[in-house]
Amino acid sequence: MAKRKEEYRKGERIHLIFYRDPDDPVEAILADYKLFPTIEIRERHRAENYIRVDDFEYADGILWAKGISVFDHKGNEIYSSPIDAVTNRHDYEETNKYFYNDHNKKLYVFWYGTNGQFSCMMSYNPNHDPYLNEFKQEFRLEDLPGLPDFNWPEMEYYHHAEPVVPADSGFHE
Repeated sequence: MAKRKEEYRKGERIHLIFYRDPDDPVEAILADYKLFPTIEIRERHRAENYIRVDDFEYADGILWAKGISVFDHKGNEIYSSPIDAVTNRHDYEETNKYFYNDHNKKLYVFWYGTNGQFSCMMSYNPNHDPYLNEFKQEFRLEDLPGLPDFNWPEMEYYHHAEPVVPADSGFHE
């Protein structure tokens, strides 16, 4: 896997993504690449069939953004959440979980409220098109029981923003 990705615009360094190994000191990375105005340091953690990526973004050497993404064994992102760099808390209103069919097509995007409880779902399932219109672009909890080709009770991972990694992964925070 790539160790780093450098981005340039008109020959000028603008962004670095560095995949950090546990023995790479953050301070050394920031010092070695200080000519990049923005440095994103990512840490990968494997948990059975999932990869969790912790993301730390620095602007001029100062941490200003954090986030978490989780990918399944097919490389599909199933979870993304920004984390407040000061309080270290998830921004659940910007947290999403994603569900894919057997052909890696994204079918659903789940949104959560400030408390991490399910808020709504966006559907890309063609079986749900008759239920959507210019006024209704998403499904709330009360809409889910009657949807065809959708079994909400069996989708426990999506009921709340937590857990970050599905429970069957063996990943413990």
